[in-house]
Amino acid sequence: MHHLRWLSFTALLLTTGALAQAAGPALPGGWIPLPAPTLSGAFLHEGNADTAVLTADKDGYGLVVVPDAASGAEARVVKTFHDIAANPPQLSLIKPGNYQPLCHGGGTCPPVSIASEAIGLCFGEASCEILYFDGKAFRDIAITD
Repeated sequence: MHHLRWLSFTALLLTTGALAQAAGPALPGGWIPLPAPTLSGAFLHEGNADTAVLTADKDGYGLVVVPDAASGAEARVVKTFHDIAANPPQLSLIKPGNYQPLCHGGGTCPPVSIASEAIGLCFGEASCEILYFDGKAFRDIAITD
């Protein structure tokens, strides 16, 4: 029964993804959008209308940032992950500011300053992180575990 549900879920993702990709943003090769809300924000540069999209490919799932069309930049996968059935991912807009990361091992971590809008990525009630662009690459910090 579990395999039948997984097969049905996969078929739904592929069908919905194919329809959404035909009308949606250009994604990196092999990635299709999940039937989930997207998130808009100025993730790469102030004043841009970038879009964060939850996606799937043959190996798992990912978060793709599609830059503002006027930027001429290409969409990029900024995070990959696996099994989302128990804790589906959710996106939220994070405003610029200082954020205290979760430190593993009992150490003390300094706050991280985020200069532009960023992406909050939570997996149900399991964990949350912030993905932000530091001017060169996307970075992430764990907020809850």
